[in-house]
Amino acid sequence: MLNLGQPLSWLATLFFPPACPLCYRNFPRTWNEPFCRDCLAGFQPLPVARCPRCALPYRGCSSGGHLCGRCNQKIPPFTRVHAVGLFELSLRQALHQFKFHNRVGLDRPLGQLLRRQLSGEDRFDLIVPVPLNLKRLRQRSYNQALLLAREVGRELGVPVGINLLVRGQDTESQRQLSAPARERNMRGAFQLQNPLRGEKILLVDDVMTTGATVSACSQELLKGGAGEVQVAVIGRAPIL
Repeated sequence: MLNLGQPLSWLATLFFPPACPLCYRNFPRTWNEPFCRDCLAGFQPLPVARCPRCALPYRGCSSGGHLCGRCNQKIPPFTRVHAVGLFELSLRQALHQFKFHNRVGLDRPLGQLLRRQLSGEDRFDLIVPVPLNLKRLRQRSYNQALLLAREVGRELGVPVGINLLVRGQDTESQRQLSAPARERNMRGAFQLQNPLRGEKILLVDDVMTTGATVSACSQELLKGGAGEVQVAVIGRAPIL
């Protein structure tokens, strides 16, 4: 029987060559990265000098290993943060397009980059997205954290707890709030729908700034029976 799949695939590649999902420039023939070289050059990785707990980058410091001032004052409920890079340049642009301009197709390439931040030693029982409040979900029609969580879960073969954690109240936007105000704003914002039994959980969000949101989520998960919570984000904001 004639296999039409191969010629059809060739024709699709001929007329619609693979392109960068951010800038739309065509990929070189042998390119197998999720973004083009120029866009990837603007994805700045976290420096080695960063907090081992919350991944806060240390400016003007040559070594890490020590907790940042915020974590020294109050140890976060999560044990580690994985991040694709600094929330700057092309990575900031990609997240802005993904989050505010309905570029939902960026979920897979960004999810692939996030998956690479997890070492082969990382084993998780469940992936949980940070829930979006109902008002913003209605405005946006999708939760970017859920889309990322699904991509990471697909690549890892780990189930995603889609409705395990819910946002019980419409909180104020965090963007213009100070760090203490962000923490107050998140108190009591999340509720766990089902009890947990010691699972190791990967909590997924798009951006982490002060950590108030992921801390509130982690506290609720641990209170509900999780054994450990680690955090995975695309962008880590350099707040100091």
